[in-house]
Amino acid sequence: MSITLRIRNGTLVEGESLCRSCRWVHMQRGFRESEETIFCNWGDLRPVRFKVAECTEYSDRTMPSRHEMEEMALEIPVSVKRKAAGFVTVPRENAEHSTDEHGPGDE
Repeated sequence: MSITLRIRNGTLVEGESLCRSCRWVHMQRGFRESEETIFCNWGDLRPVRFKVAECTEYSDRTMPSRHEMEEMALEIPVSVKRKAAGFVTVPRENAEHSTDEHGPGDE
């Protein structure tokens, strides 16, 4: 018998920093692993001294922003062609011709 436990909001396992894929990052890397500086460019340019697991201003740079999506969107012109609801009024000229053909009371 096995039991599956789900822990929510627990301690995060160490992984790659969100900053590496963020739109707001300014990153400099050297040839060694220890040669790396990361700056957050959201608002003011400020150094990030640790690996970031969660960020309120994170924006994935691999996904287009809203502005970029609006720029690439196709505008499709749509004209509204609806007929008026209700009874149709017949012009007077057509009404006189239609009664002459059938005669009054003929249907």
